[in-house]
Amino acid sequence: MNKTTMLRLTLAVAALTLIVCSCTQDKVVEKYDNGKAKVIQILKKKDGSLQQVGEKRLYENGKERMSGKISEGKRTGVWKFYFESGKLFAKADFTDNQQGKNWEVYDHEGKQLVSKSDKIAELHFAQDGGLCDIRIKQDDKELLYRFFESFRVCVTSQMKGNIPNGETIAWFENGKMNSYYYYRDGIQDSIYRVYTEEGGLLVSGQYNKGIKVGKWEYYLSDGSPSGIEIYDTDGTKLKSRE
Repeated sequence: MNKTTMLRLTLAVAALTLIVCSCTQDKVVEKYDNGKAKVIQILKKKDGSLQQVGEKRLYENGKERMSGKISEGKRTGVWKFYFESGKLFAKADFTDNQQGKNWEVYDHEGKQLVSKSDKIAELHFAQDGGLCDIRIKQDDKELLYRFFESFRVCVTSQMKGNIPNGETIAWFENGKMNSYYYYRDGIQDSIYRVYTEEGGLLVSGQYNKGIKVGKWEYYLSDGSPSGIEIYDTDGTKLKSRE
């Protein structure tokens, strides 16, 4: 082998080594009970050692739950969050902002709940880093969204600062309405409804400034009546359920 060939071979090996060393590596750091990956760290060799540059969290079915870049142990850049179906739930930019900015949030059917133009008043994350709740100012409204671990909507509430003011709706994880409330300045008022997970009515009544008034109707889970209660305008119970 002549010197020219040796030099070319050396340069080729050096180039290949550089490429290999610059590539990222996936490291599974947490698994589900069935052995499938739950948390994957994305590592890259920097300054002679492997450093974390990204992270993926997966559902038990193997689909992505959330992912993004990591710098010095913190989120950075755009992170994306997904429903177990694979549909996009949310995305935000964590560059120099650990609460995230330019949030976009969608429900499981693809309806946009939060857009980049909305002002974020407050938000919280679950232990795994998923979005737990977010309160926004949208045009002339203030809205609060709470989410299940699956990212499906758990509660939607009209707000006035930190207190509910207007409709508050709680949802089952299957998307059916759980209950309907109405508040005025933090005090329960007007319509009150509670439903079964299948959509059947369980309770129907009325509040007036936090006091039960009028007829309250109750039903069993099969839809059959379970009795009524009658309240006076001052909240005095006039008739009890039998």
